Amino acid sequence: MDFQPIVLHGFDGREEELGRIKRYIHEKTPVMYYRTTDIIHSRRVLWHLEEALSDIVLIYEKKFDVDFARTLALVHDDVEIITGDVQLRDKEKMTKKELESLAKREREAIPKIVEMYSAIANGYDYEVLLYAAKDKTRLEAQFVSFFDKFDGAGEAWHELWAGNNYFLTPAGGSDGDKGYIRRLGEFVVKYPDMVKFFQTFLDYLPKPFDFNNVAEHGKLHTAESLQENSGYAPYERWKRTIIKREGIDNLITQLEFE
Repeated sequence: MDFQPIVLHGFDGREEELGRIKRYIHEKTPVMYYRTTDIIHSRRVLWHLEEALSDIVLIYEKKFDVDFARTLALVHDDVEIITGDVQLRDKEKMTKKELESLAKREREAIPKIVEMYSAIANGYDYEVLLYAAKDKTRLEAQFVSFFDKFDGAGEAWHELWAGNNYFLTPAGGSDGDKGYIRRLGEFVVKYPDMVKFFQTFLDYLPKPFDFNNVAEHGKLHTAESLQENSGYAPYERWKRTIIKREGIDNLITQLEFE
């Protein structure tokens, strides 16, 4: 599919702010060899979505607003400019009261972000986009959420294949079916409208894998090693999209060390 550029007029400084927010900042992941930022992640979520759009549209046709979804993918984490990036593993341990407090803080940040930048993002109501990202009632937001977590999984797999054992848990854990494997698998339960897509295109849902073995044999990435097949199709899909759309520099340039 061919796509028009996403136009964000009045968003001066937004990319720089997102670039200051580092991913996976947590005591359990103190070192991330190829540490990413929210701006890198947001672009990748957009690209993962775009690579899947021909399949998505095949199932949902005009019921799926392609450009709304694309714009949402790019701005889905903008609220973190105010709230910061609360790690998913921490959210999953929060009490109901803590989750409600976090949700309230995130929703209160939305009008502030809109005031900072613009009411319109690529022809869409910016506030509507940001609330959609939080509510996830729209099909487009559900797919953006899926590829958001898919990119998080890919980041963890990339670290693990590089020999960074701090990322065993988010990659899938010792049993191979935890972390992001479990989270991505839950989409068929949480979002009934997505079931038909996953039943038709089975490969989008990552299957359990022997991540322990990966952790034991991981090596730092090189331009040459990126071309080697890891044997795990979801990771290959993740790599392939990033190499195609972004290049290899962020995938092989080590930023942090033990």
